[in-house]
Amino acid sequence: MNGGPTQAGSRSIPDQHLWKGRLPSRPTTATPRFLLHGPSSSVGLTGALTRFTSLSEAEDAVRGGTHGNLVAGAVPFDQGPGTSSFFLGQRGAGRPVRSASSAGSGGHFLPDVGFNDAETANYIRLVERVLPLLRSPENSLEKVVIARAERYFPTEHLDPMHLYGRIVDLYPGVHSYLVEHLETPGVYTLGASPELFMKKSGDIVTMTPLAGTIPRDPSLSTAEDEERARAELFTDKYLAEHRHLVEFMLKGLKPFCGVLDHPDEPELLGVPGVWHLGTPIRGRLVDSRVRVADLVSALHPSPAVCGVPQAESLHLITMNESTRGYYGGLVGWTDSNGDCEFYMALRGLDLDAREHGSLRLRAGGGVVAGSRLDVEFAETTAKLATMRRALGVEPSPSTRPPAYGTVVSREPVRAA
Repeated sequence: MNGGPTQAGSRSIPDQHLWKGRLPSRPTTATPRFLLHGPSSSVGLTGALTRFTSLSEAEDAVRGGTHGNLVAGAVPFDQGPGTSSFFLGQRGAGRPVRSASSAGSGGHFLPDVGFNDAETANYIRLVERVLPLLRSPENSLEKVVIARAERYFPTEHLDPMHLYGRIVDLYPGVHSYLVEHLETPGVYTLGASPELFMKKSGDIVTMTPLAGTIPRDPSLSTAEDEERARAELFTDKYLAEHRHLVEFMLKGLKPFCGVLDHPDEPELLGVPGVWHLGTPIRGRLVDSRVRVADLVSALHPSPAVCGVPQAESLHLITMNESTRGYYGGLVGWTDSNGDCEFYMALRGLDLDAREHGSLRLRAGGGVVAGSRLDVEFAETTAKLATMRRALGVEPSPSTRPPAYGTVVSREPVRAA
C-alpha cells in the first residue's frame, strides 16, 4: 500500500542528502517536519531524520531500530505509490513554545477570487450532478464526499510555527498537526483534526469514526443547540450515512480482530463549528504484531472522506475535483513497539512557506440521496471557518450558500 521505493531505492536515505541541490528557499526559522498536539498526544521529532515516501518502509525501519524510535508523517487521500511523507527520528514534544507572535492575529491575506469562485462553481455543479445518480435505483453509488477549496495569499511572510501555535491555542480540545511535504520542502499541511482514525496500543485498536454533520448555531445556548443537533442528526438520512462508515470500518477490522466492541447507536459529538455523529469502536487484535501499514491499507480512504462504494466514489472525486493531496488523508505516528496514533487530516490547510507562497483551505461533506445543496454547502462553510478563524479572514461573497433549488447546467458527471 501507499508506497514504493524512495528515489534512491528502498533503503532509507539520510534527510540531509535526499534533496541535495534541489531545496527551495526555507523559512528563516527552523520548522520541524512533524508536530501533533492535543488532549491525548503531544508528539514531535528530534535528531537527524530519515525520510520515506512509504509508510510500510518507514514502519520496517522503526521496528528494526534503525536511526530512531518514532516514524511520523502523513498519508494522502489518494494513496499512489511513493506519495506519503514520513520522517524517522527520536520522539520529542509536539507543542510549540507559546510566544507573543503566536498569540496575536492570524495576519493579512488576500483571497484568490478567481480560484475561489471557480471552486465554488465546480462544487455546486458537482453536487447537482451527483444527486440524480444517488437517487437512481439503477446506480450503485450511495454516498460520495464532495469537497471545495479556497486559496489566499499572505501579504507578508508567514512562519509555519506561528500558524501552528495559533491553531493549537485556538483549538485545545482537538489534535493540531503540522507535516512538511517530503517532495516539496517548504510546503506544509496544518490543521485541527476532530477525528481519531486509529490508535493501536499493544493488541488493542480504538477509533471513533465520524459521519453525519450539521453546523453549530451560535445564536443558541450550548444546551439548546445540542438539543437541536440531536433532533436533526438522529434521523434516517444521517443515521444511514453514519452506518455506512461504521460498517466499512468493522468490515476492514474483522480480519485482524478476534473481538470488536461498539455501541448500537452513535453518540452526538461537538467539535469546533459543527456537531457530528460518532461511534467509538474497540477491537482486540488476534496478533499484536500486525503491521500498522496493513491496518491503514484496509481502512483508508473510508466513507468519511470518500464514499460508498469506495472505488466508484474515489474515481468520481479524482476525476471531478482539484487534487486533494493530504486533505482527507491521515496524519500521525508509529513507534518501535508497533503502537500508533493517526488522525484524519481534516479542518486544515496547505501552506506554501516559500517565496510568493499561498494558503489553500479545503473542506467537504458526504452527499447522499436525501441531501440538499444549500445544506451541504453550509456544512462545508462551517468546516472552512475553522481555518479561516486561524487566519483571521472573513468569508467572501462566493462562500455564501446557494438558494435551495439552484439548478446548473446538466453536463454529465464523469463517474466510474
